[in-house]
Amino acid sequence: MWGDPGVTEQLQLQETPVSMPSTAGGAVTRTLQRSGFLKRLRMLSKLTVSQASGTGAPSKSPYGPLGSYLSRVRIDANGQIPLVDLSGLGATVYNEVQNRDGSPLARTLNIAELNVADSLKLAQYDAPGTAAQTYVVQYPFEYQFAVPVNIKGQVMELGLWLLQGQAIDVGITFTFNPGYATAATNDAAYSAGTAVVAVADLNNSNVQIERELYSIPNDPKDFPNLGWAHQIIEFTNSFTGNFSRFSIPRAGMIMRAIVINQDGSNNLVEYSDVKNMSWIYGSNETPISRPGWAYTHEYLHDYDRQPPKGTQVLDFYKWGAEGFKLVKSSEDLANLRIETTFTATASGIQRIILDRFIPVLSGR
Repeated sequence: MWGDPGVTEQLQLQETPVSMPSTAGGAVTRTLQRSGFLKRLRMLSKLTVSQASGTGAPSKSPYGPLGSYLSRVRIDANGQIPLVDLSGLGATVYNEVQNRDGSPLARTLNIAELNVADSLKLAQYDAPGTAAQTYVVQYPFEYQFAVPVNIKGQVMELGLWLLQGQAIDVGITFTFNPGYATAATNDAAYSAGTAVVAVADLNNSNVQIERELYSIPNDPKDFPNLGWAHQIIEFTNSFTGNFSRFSIPRAGMIMRAIVINQDGSNNLVEYSDVKNMSWIYGSNETPISRPGWAYTHEYLHDYDRQPPKGTQVLDFYKWGAEGFKLVKSSEDLANLRIETTFTATASGIQRIILDRFIPVLSGR
């Protein structure tokens, strides 16, 4: 695993599901069980909406089945150290980017005998109608705390979080959107429509959580490197005048900067409208300056699929093949920033997700 013989067992444990608190949404926090070295969390969000008949069908959100259902996903250590802080849309995009080997957004196999039955698909977003019916909205996503890094020819996993026997709890907070809103909005799975009565079924609306973890060796000398935490934080940056500048906070080593572009109506901006996006530091050092199509081209070849709409990725990690050779230190590069020029999009917001390692106390 990381070259230490003491840690040999990988465990998969289920947490108690986190239920949607009310039909209007709201926030719920769940503390993880204290056990082992946390490697990753796998989650399955599910929303069930019951609708009475209407004369005009509601609309689905362009944010998809996860971004429309969850307003925020936050994972904290002891309520103070944010490990993950993403909007629902950001969680969707990050889930896609961080998974090199597979994509929930990819098409299913075009072989009927091998396809999973529709009623059992993990990813689902039912089309709305006017009849009395029940909609199912669900989506699988995960967060990897341990990231493989090639160090001197040996693959190590950095970012594991020790849960067992610690005074620090790891808690997950889900902030839910309403399942249905009478006014048109992106922040609900279904909205608007004519003479529609819809309500979330709270008994069948929740987030299932599974932990993947390693057992703890008897000898502390066999512990992995616990000096780094994997942190995934989303920032929001408003812009006008067809131009955006975002200053990178000085914190840790950046593996990826993921930029989600939205216009003034919160619609996702096509890559073809990104005239140029630059990575700049110091007085005016610009090692990266390229149009939107070039980011999409790189993503297509690195990931073997298209990026999510509106998304450009500055990927310095490159799956750890060169260790930390290409990773950028935000603490050593002064005046570090991302600048974007748009062709037609005059104003809007950028959601910038920084996928980074931050140093932590070795005694955790």
